[in-house]
Amino acid sequence: MNKSLLFFVFLCLLIQISKLGFCLERKAHNGNNGLKRHGFISVTSFGAVGDGKADDTKAFLKAWKAVCKGGSRGKTNFVVPLGKTFMLKPLTFEGPCKSSSITFLIRGNLVAPGYTWHAGNYPAWISFDSIYGLAITGGGTINGRGSVWWRNVQHRPTAMHFNNCNGLHISNLHHLNSPRNHISLSCSENISLSGLNMTAPGDSPNTDGIDISNCRGVDIRDSVIATGDDCIAINGGSSYINITGIFCGPGHGISVGSLGQNGHFSAVEEVRVGNCTLSNTKNGVRIKTFQNGLGFARKILFEDIKMVASENPIIIEQNYHDQGKNGDVSFEYSNHQSCHVNRLYQTESGSGNGRGVRVSDVRYSRIQGSSASSEAITMNCDANLGCVDIVMDHVNIVSAKSGHKVSASCKNVHGKYFDSVISCQKKH
Repeated sequence: MNKSLLFFVFLCLLIQISKLGFCLERKAHNGNNGLKRHGFISVTSFGAVGDGKADDTKAFLKAWKAVCKGGSRGKTNFVVPLGKTFMLKPLTFEGPCKSSSITFLIRGNLVAPGYTWHAGNYPAWISFDSIYGLAITGGGTINGRGSVWWRNVQHRPTAMHFNNCNGLHISNLHHLNSPRNHISLSCSENISLSGLNMTAPGDSPNTDGIDISNCRGVDIRDSVIATGDDCIAINGGSSYINITGIFCGPGHGISVGSLGQNGHFSAVEEVRVGNCTLSNTKNGVRIKTFQNGLGFARKILFEDIKMVASENPIIIEQNYHDQGKNGDVSFEYSNHQSCHVNRLYQTESGSGNGRGVRVSDVRYSRIQGSSASSEAITMNCDANLGCVDIVMDHVNIVSAKSGHKVSASCKNVHGKYFDSVISCQKKH
């Protein structure tokens, strides 16, 4: 074969490959912009601009309507494209939807307005309500622009609120600077969160990482939470909560409560927090209840926890008094939630000992590290109720300051300890 003929054949082959590549690219492009047979619906197909300035709220809602009412077979995918920034005003993605499994793929960036708005008592910037089988992932960023709110301490919105979203999965996202909580979960079952990175200044008020209320079966793992309040807060009506592989700091640690605010009944049980590191946090692992409330916190396990210069590594406060102007406001008592999960029964409260939230069956196992304060363990329990069945097992906390010692303080605590360097309980 002569060189001219060989060149001609090679040129034809290149043309055919180019045509094939163009067709495949066009097919993928069309699929990512709304072709139902591929299951993708992109917000840009509904007019979203993605320049970080234009209001893309209506385009997102139109795209969601198409997804929610879309195909009944297989997954339906809501796509936020990579390389774009979408400014959204407060909005709600509502169900129920036709598909039993929807993926919300956030590859680009979502940003809140650069100004405050009238938010109400239990507000949210982005809400998801009554959507089953929802998965949110994609590696994108949710930026709440919270700095414009932090001086205005009243009625600040949470960044993302999920209500009545059974089977929810959230993974591989970056959350920045929420006005208040970064993620709030309420009235939902069978939830998993993983691979999250949450960041806000250490002095930003009430910027919890994840706030849980009236939920059953929540698994949170392998995430980094560095905010201005609780990394994770477990509020009333919640049970079977598993937290593992969390790096927390700065912030206020991992908390059960506060429970029983304003005399309400609150109950939490079956909680495990394990394999976590808390670095330079105001508190480590904490249980906090209001004195005039009702309910219980029980069957709670903290194990394999590493403290790095935590100010209060282990704390139970059964006479909690909120010092903040905006408080630990959660969606626990909000009208913005509609619970369909089995709540913990109010009849199982203090049972004859008067008012108060009973704390019992709490185990601290293999807790080690350093305390930034001289009191590494503080358990301030109610004189009438007390804290019952509190167990310390291999708790080894030393001072973060060379040459200093740490101590433990217990009031009305009933329990025992095993092989722990410091304790204020009876040795087993």
